[in-house]
Amino acid sequence: ACSCHLAFLGLTGAAIGQGIGRWLMNVAITRAWARPIDRLKIHTCTLDHPSALGFYRRSGFVPVRQEIEVADDPRLTGALPESAGPHVPVFRA
Repeated sequence: ACSCHLAFLGLTGAAIGQGIGRWLMNVAITRAWARPIDRLKIHTCTLDHPSALGFYRRSGFVPVRQEIEVADDPRLTGALPESAGPHVPVFRA
């Protein structure tokens, strides 16, 4: 079985609600299924936009698993700006 993983599909705040995300997702899905795959996967996390899961479901994806991972907050390591994921509290030790 050959799987394809869709990673790093994102928009800037100004692009949200303009139909750009739908267009990008449709292009990604079309390109993925043009290959000999039998599964297309997408991963999300709590730092994703709060409406991302609903968007993925409307795009035809079905949740199959939930995992809990413990990792350093990427906003505190500098990997993401502190403004990322404003719906998730930042905890400082």
